[in-house]
Amino acid sequence: MRIALVVPDLGTGQEPIRLSGWLVDEGDLVLAGERVVELLLPGITFEVAAEGSGTLVELTKAIDSELVTGDLLGWLDDGVEGASCEPESDLES
Repeated sequence: MRIALVVPDLGTGQEPIRLSGWLVDEGDLVLAGERVVELLLPGITFEVAAEGSGTLVELTKAIDSELVTGDLLGWLDDGVEGASCEPESDLES
């Protein structure tokens, strides 16, 4: 299942938000609560933490992108695809 990384509501109103740096790379394993991206507001640096654990599979915003609340930053994949439809194999002794 994919987990979205989004710009949280930082209460900035109309203040510009910029992506100042990724703290992890595509392909990296990220744990829930781990800081993954750094956002820059006038006079403030804010780090966004992952909502869940998984592998960072896609970055959708580049460094120095201008952002607003709710923008998609990237995707994590937790490796869970749902229940398997295959029957379990019977082991004979």
